[in-house]
Amino acid sequence: MKSFVMAALLLMVASVAFGQVTPIFDIQNGAYTEGSLLTPRGVVTGATGNGFFMAEAPYTEYCGIWVYSPDHTMVPGDEVQICGVYEEYYGLTEINVPAADIYGSVLKVGDLPVPMPSVVSAADIFVDPLLAEPWESCLIIIQDGMIVSALPSSYGEWFADALDGTPVMFDDYWYDDTQVAVGQCYNNATGILNYGFGNFKLEALVDGIPIVNCAVPTDEVSFGALKALYR
Repeated sequence: MKSFVMAALLLMVASVAFGQVTPIFDIQNGAYTEGSLLTPRGVVTGATGNGFFMAEAPYTEYCGIWVYSPDHTMVPGDEVQICGVYEEYYGLTEINVPAADIYGSVLKVGDLPVPMPSVVSAADIFVDPLLAEPWESCLIIIQDGMIVSALPSSYGEWFADALDGTPVMFDDYWYDDTQVAVGQCYNNATGILNYGFGNFKLEALVDGIPIVNCAVPTDEVSFGALKALYR
């Protein structure tokens, strides 16, 4: 009888918790301790085989998070309500759905437009990890021009140097790294900022990297025309 009452109480507590929304902003700002049962809600911005990234309005700093859920069926644009355990997985803030056992759940509650990426510079993200931290798991666009400086490793990670010299680390969650070549020029890059193995890296979207011609066209200008520019 006691075990039945305890189970009923736990279920009631979980039901109350699930009826509340835990702001992603608060999770990313350390308002909760690891192991807490939390219930964030937002829109899926990117999905992989073992989980997905989600974000809440206003879709700026501290508004994205990774959800570990190996059995999910979510796709970008799904509005979801999550119940899972808050963890720091080797430095990456995540909601672990299986860890919540019988209370763990991923529920689609609607459809929303995938938000526009936040505009950042390479220096905003890759100069200092403390600067990158607010953008962890967020959809961003790095608008610097970049030149590929290193081919993908066996882990699918490669580098491109921004025009200011900042090295940008990429990973191949979605982008086909077989098309990467040293010397390629990127006009910009759109993706989700991930963290793993001690590094922040941009998980570029499938069509998130516009490759452009590196050559800068030059036009012949007469000396007279050149002088006329300064009259």
